[in-house]
Amino acid sequence: MPDQGPPDAVRAAFAAHYGDGARIAAADRGGALRGIAVHRGEGLLHLVTIGLAARVPQGRDGAPDAGPLGHELTVLLPAADEPPAWAFSLLDGAARTALSVGRPFHAGARMAPGGAVDGAGSGLVAVGVRADPVIDPPGPVEVLQLVSVTAGEYLLMQRVGTALVLDRLAVRDPLLRTDPSRA
Repeated sequence: MPDQGPPDAVRAAFAAHYGDGARIAAADRGGALRGIAVHRGEGLLHLVTIGLAARVPQGRDGAPDAGPLGHELTVLLPAADEPPAWAFSLLDGAARTALSVGRPFHAGARMAPGGAVDGAGSGLVAVGVRADPVIDPPGPVEVLQLVSVTAGEYLLMQRVGTALVLDRLAVRDPLLRTDPSRA
C-alpha cells in the first residue's frame, strides 16, 4: 500500500472502523480546519477534525514552524440525532490554539478554554488530552481525544497529571464521552 498523507490515513482509519455509511456530516468550518467529520457508532457520536494534521503552525514570530502538527483532534459524545454546535466550537477552538501557540497537542496535555465547554451552564470547564481510544491510524499521524473535565478534575490534573485523572474517569466510561449533564 502506498504511503498515505495524514488526512487520508485518518479518513481511512475512521472508514475502516465505522464504515462509510456511519459518516453523517462533514462541516466546512473554515479558519483553522478544513472541516469536522461526524461518525455515528454504537452509543456515541465521534467528531474528528479534518486537515489539522497537515497544517503547519506559525511560531510566535509569525514564521511557519518546521513541520506540521501531525495530529487530528476528536470528541466523543453520547449518541444523539445531531451533534451539538458546542462540540464543533470546542474542536475548532482547540485547533486554533495549537496553530497560534505553534506546537501540537500531545497525550497528557490539558487546557482551560475560559468557560463551560458547552457554552452554557455545565460544570465541564476544561479538557484533558489522551490518545483516542477508538481510532489509531497507521503512520506518524496521531488521533487525540479532547476529554471535558470539571474545575476540580482540572486542578487534580495539575497536581497528579492528566493521564492519572483520565484513567480514573475512564473506570465509569472507558470512552470518556463528553456529556455536559455529568457535571
